Amino acid sequence: MHPDAPPPVTSKELAAATQDPLSFDEEPKRQASNAELADEVSRILHIDQQQAAFIVAEAERLYVNRMRERFSDLRISERLKRTNPFLLRIRGAETVRDWATLQVQSALYASEEEAVGHLLEAIVKACFPGATEPALPDDFDFESIDSDGVIHGYQVKMSWDCMPMSSRKNLSNTITRVKEQYQAQGKSFIGYFAPCYGRAKTKKPPGQEYITLASKEFWQRVGGGTADYDVRVGEVCALLCSEFRTEVLDTLVPDLLQRLSLAAQPEIGDHEGQIDYAKLFRRVNK
Repeated sequence: MHPDAPPPVTSKELAAATQDPLSFDEEPKRQASNAELADEVSRILHIDQQQAAFIVAEAERLYVNRMRERFSDLRISERLKRTNPFLLRIRGAETVRDWATLQVQSALYASEEEAVGHLLEAIVKACFPGATEPALPDDFDFESIDSDGVIHGYQVKMSWDCMPMSSRKNLSNTITRVKEQYQAQGKSFIGYFAPCYGRAKTKKPPGQEYITLASKEFWQRVGGGTADYDVRVGEVCALLCSEFRTEVLDTLVPDLLQRLSLAAQPEIGDHEGQIDYAKLFRRVNK
């Protein structure tokens, strides 16, 4: 369905919408150069041109280059083996190209989530006042030193619930160890778990060695005290990722769809390019 189209509101409209062909054809084309993007990033985040250019380059590497790497080897056998033929029918896939489209869409969505997570980390490191690489690189993404000389170590995650209990325990154990090492050097250390979204309050329950920052508070620190810096970062992520998404769709996707379709045709298709579901079931379950 077209991304700007209003959502279907009746069962009849919903049924019609599910019959839309699986396609990338309606996606927009890329509009801005990297230099123009860096100008916008610099303006939105209030950072210098060099920092902004780094963030743009990281977004391109994370989004475009990793997507290209992900499909450098088509891995047809593995993709077919992991295809769910039941879901494929439910989603209306009729042709081998429909199968290829769903494969590319799935990889694109996975790449987007991965890219955004790493991009946020890059933005944090570029924008946080006084951020440096950890002197004791053990579970922390960066450090900063406050006016009293206390070292603050930050572990950045996409969301507050991204860390299972085992990882929480490991982080507390790590902080205990890092504190001891810094104390031997006459230094103090505080460890933070910094979620990019989803945490409303800053907490440190008894027995927990790290402080879980409220997401808004964390972004205010990143922005040097700027209110709603999380909103600014969200604007930058949307700007960069939507721009590089169109580049992926324009330059990589057509070739990927063609190559995947041609490679899968003998395995699951008939002579007209339709999916032969009997062949697909036998191929998946052999």
